[in-house]
Amino acid sequence: MDYFNKEERAEQRAFTAARDRLFSPVVTVLMAAGATPNHVSIAGILFLLLVCLFPPSMALWATGCMALYVLCDGLDGPLARRLGQAHAGGSLIDIVADQLGVVFLSAAAIDHFAAWGPAMVLFACSYLIFIGLAVYANGLGVELRKFVRSKYLFFLLYLGSLFLRRDLVTYFCGAFALYYSVESVAALRRIYRFHDDRAGTGRKAENGRTTPPPKGAKKAG
Repeated sequence: MDYFNKEERAEQRAFTAARDRLFSPVVTVLMAAGATPNHVSIAGILFLLLVCLFPPSMALWATGCMALYVLCDGLDGPLARRLGQAHAGGSLIDIVADQLGVVFLSAAAIDHFAAWGPAMVLFACSYLIFIGLAVYANGLGVELRKFVRSKYLFFLLYLGSLFLRRDLVTYFCGAFALYYSVESVAALRRIYRFHDDRAGTGRKAENGRTTPPPKGAKKAG
């Protein structure tokens, strides 16, 4: 279960292998402590919540918790593979935990430095809809066109806004809300065509079946 496009997938596998080697000592410590991948994912979400709660006057604390959130996001996968617990359910939890930052920080930006609410809401909604469609499309084997990943840049702009005590995210999020809306429509069209083609193939196969003769009918000749 993933939301990477075809070109990114090979790069992601190489990155995953390198990350597993890098985090191997930390994973060993987590295993000795009896931690599970879900424990790590939940810990990451808690760090994310702390990021959202810290006001601009505590920007350094927010930055530290953000680093821990990103670290947890990178550790749950290697731990699952080492424990032999990697499966689609765990991947789903990992993706949800990974994307919550966009939702929570969009809301926090409105409160902490008066980011424009409509832009933040549209950004979070369009981003999540598109990621959900990407996961669904990959499960079907439907290839989507390449897309821009804005999440980590958004995180950096959020932290910068805390330090500078000024809104750096509204225009960024407004632009990407429009971008992800367009990409969502494009993804929906490709997924629709996939199902429409498959349904058409099924109808052709059904119409092409030969109907067996009724019982008792005599063969011609």
